[in-house]
Amino acid sequence: MNNYLLIINLVTASLILVHALCALNKMTPAAEHHFDRLFFSLVVAAESGILLGPLFGYMLRPEMAYVVLNVGFAGLYAVPWLYVAARDRMKGRVPWTSR
Repeated sequence: MNNYLLIINLVTASLILVHALCALNKMTPAAEHHFDRLFFSLVVAAESGILLGPLFGYMLRPEMAYVVLNVGFAGLYAVPWLYVAARDRMKGRVPWTSR
């Protein structure tokens, strides 16, 4: 069970990381994006730590609460964003993720 939690946590962390990086790339330098940029940068740092942890020997199995939090966050933000990008790509429109 714990290995499944680790795999689920790594997959959802990578989805969240890709979404946060693309959101940071999309932001304009306007003043209203300062807090958004700060919090997306914190998300990028946290998800990078989750993904890079096993490379540096941090192989403790994640607790259920952290896995559920990552799955919920990915379900709210990363999966719909990925669905819209894939749908636009299939219709021939170039989504903002490929700029």
